[in-house]
Amino acid sequence: MSDDGRALSVRRAERRDVLDPLIEAAYARALTVRGGVGLLEQLWGSATSHSEVLTAVARCVAAGDVWVALEEEQVVGGALVHDRCVQVIWVQPGHRRRRVASMILLALLNSDVAPVDAWALPGDRATKSLYESVGWKARLLTMRGA
Repeated sequence: MSDDGRALSVRRAERRDVLDPLIEAAYARALTVRGGVGLLEQLWGSATSHSEVLTAVARCVAAGDVWVALEEEQVVGGALVHDRCVQVIWVQPGHRRRRVASMILLALLNSDVAPVDAWALPGDRATKSLYESVGWKARLLTMRGA
């Protein structure tokens, strides 16, 4: 249950889940924030166009690497977890500040593939605070030339 009393469930994504609005919002944001394009390149190499990212996420869903938070049947948040690393966590803007990301992270930590690492973009204080809320500490900062 989210902070506002709405029923929320977290589970691995399935092919039937409507992920496009979530992916589109996260993709658009990645293109505008510091480090976002680098994150896309880290995840999918040179395949960073919108259509290529949609295809890549579909492969990740099939591999069991994508988790979703749902209100009823609507996907309101999600995470990409690969090799026990939370590579991306995203909550739709209209659903933020209701502990959705916290619920996703706690579900992941209690899963059979509990992550031990996570990524956060430079300056993304909210994501860093989320990870710190479960006791994680920053231990690596990667710097790269242009």
